[in-house]
Amino acid sequence: MTGALPFAPLDALLLAALAAAYLWYVRGDGGGIGRDDRIGRYRRWMRRAPLAFGASALAALLLAGQLSALASPPVAFDPLIEPARTLAGFGGDILHLKLAVLAGFGGGSLAGLLIAWWRARRGKRQLMAGKIAALLPRTPGEIGWTAALGIVAGIVEELFFRLALPLFAARVSGSAEVGMALAIALFAYAHRYQGWVGMAMSTLVGALLAILYLATGQLWFAMTVHALLNLNALVIRPLFVRPHRPTPPPGHP
Repeated sequence: MTGALPFAPLDALLLAALAAAYLWYVRGDGGGIGRDDRIGRYRRWMRRAPLAFGASALAALLLAGQLSALASPPVAFDPLIEPARTLAGFGGDILHLKLAVLAGFGGGSLAGLLIAWWRARRGKRQLMAGKIAALLPRTPGEIGWTAALGIVAGIVEELFFRLALPLFAARVSGSAEVGMALAIALFAYAHRYQGWVGMAMSTLVGALLAILYLATGQLWFAMTVHALLNLNALVIRPLFVRPHRPTPPPGHP
């Protein structure tokens, strides 16, 4: 585990700076992709998110002398480690846990792809956990942008919402539980453009990623899983499943 400084005014200042970066992001509507100038929107998001989440988190960790938390969870998270491992199961066997997560992701992705294909073949509306249709690529030229968006989001959002924000919130409040709960709630609100269903799903995903990070002690693995989830929803499924439109009757426009 990494060393943690006792509460100091610097912690409060850094937490305020992270909050300001978060507000700058959400008030700028960095998450949504509109109908017009979609490439421009992708580019805007790719500028704002790394600055708001990635750069602010790294700067806060650097100023607090907590860069070592990138390699292992900080001491402030100690009260959450054992409960997370209990919830994750596998008796603390990190390797088996990671293999199970990756296997579950692969199996779930394949099942979801087959269901989406079946619904598309029958002209049925695709099932989506929230309003994410605007994010999906509509042309071959947008696939690369959505892939980059999914990967970058997985990295910078985990850095911000699973490490930096809950760390300084925990150090200021004196409660690891409060710090992590606040981060999960703000993670969900950052996805408000997806509607209430999307926010509820983001809450669940945020909680599961927090458990995964704390149980494994490896932020990079949570980043990987987050990026894979994004790529599955934004790239893989749209690439292999096209909406099926029944042939219109004669005379129908």
